[in-house]
Amino acid sequence: MEEQGIFFNELSFYLSIVLLAIYALLAIGLRSYVEPIIILTAVPFGFVGALIGHLIIGMPVSLYSFLGLFAAAGVVINDNLVLVDCIKNLKKEGMNFTDAIAEGGRMRFRAIILTSITTFIGLTPIMLETSYQAIFIIPMVVSLTFGVLFATMITLILVPCLYDIKETIVGNFSFLRSRDGERLV
Repeated sequence: MEEQGIFFNELSFYLSIVLLAIYALLAIGLRSYVEPIIILTAVPFGFVGALIGHLIIGMPVSLYSFLGLFAAAGVVINDNLVLVDCIKNLKKEGMNFTDAIAEGGRMRFRAIILTSITTFIGLTPIMLETSYQAIFIIPMVVSLTFGVLFATMITLILVPCLYDIKETIVGNFSFLRSRDGERLV
C-alpha cells in the first residue's frame, strides 16, 4: 500500500508537469492565456469517462489504465484544438462571433465525431479479447475508448460555451485590449 501511495504521488506530480508544459505550448501557439485553459477543460471529463468505462466493464484501474488516460487526453486536446482553431479562423475571416462558433462546430463536428467513433470501434476488439497476451493492454484500451467517447460530448458542448463566455467577458472589458484594439487575452 505504501508503494502504491508513492506511485500515485509521483504520477500526480508528473501529470501536473505535463499539463503545465502542454498549457505553455498551447499558450505560445495560440497567443492567449485563456484559450489553452478552455482547450484543457475537457481533459478531466476524459478521465471521468475512463473511470466510468472501468466501472461498466467491471475492471479495476491499473497502471496501464493511466497510460490509456494519457492517450485519451492527447486525443481530447487535439479535438478541442481543432475546434478552437476553426472558430478563430472564421472570426479572422470577418464572421460574427456567434456565427463563427456555430459554423466552427458544424464544420468540425464530423471530424470530431469520426475521431471518437473510429477510436472506440477500432479498439473494441482489443477490449473484448480474452487471450492472456491482451490482458495487460485491455485496461489501457478501456481508458482510451471510454475517455475519448465521453469527452467528445464535452468538446462539442462545453468548449464552445466557454469560448463564448471568454469572448463576452473580453468584449465587455476594455482593459483586456491593447491600444490598437487587439485582444490581450
